[in-house]
Amino acid sequence: MKYKKTELGRQLFQERNISLSFRQRSAFILFDGEKDDSVIFKALAATGLDAADIAHLVEAGLIEASDGFKSSDFRASMPYGASAPPSTIKASTPSDSAVAPPSVVSEQELYQRAYPIATKLTSGLGLRGFRLNFALESASGYKDLAALAPKIREAVGDEKFAELARALEGL
Repeated sequence: MKYKKTELGRQLFQERNISLSFRQRSAFILFDGEKDDSVIFKALAATGLDAADIAHLVEAGLIEASDGFKSSDFRASMPYGASAPPSTIKASTPSDSAVAPPSVVSEQELYQRAYPIATKLTSGLGLRGFRLNFALESASGYKDLAALAPKIREAVGDEKFAELARALEGL
């Protein structure tokens, strides 16, 4: 099956306003509406890309079938035994912090809010921030991201870091 990026997917990716795993980000980049998903699976085999990663991108509305196949039919086309997680990708918007008081915001929600900000900050460092950006992509949750925060603060300065600090604190 062939997939292409949606306008929403392009916009969120360009703004670095989504939280994707390394595998999902790599697959998203490769989906162009021309390559079959089997080609992409082979290209990213070393990363461990699986059907659940693709399902995650489809369900989040970041990619869609380019060959007339309805994206809603994706589950039926998945290999036997594969299951797709519920969509957890969401845009990080200022109004998100008003959804719940900080005391009831989970670490996963904090991570999802803070990760795009941290990515934007480390990406802005260019080659100087290569190792930090790589460490950030390896972060698997809130605790890993919080552990990297002091290094990010040191690299970007207190003024730029303030937005990330607020996101990590749930403010």
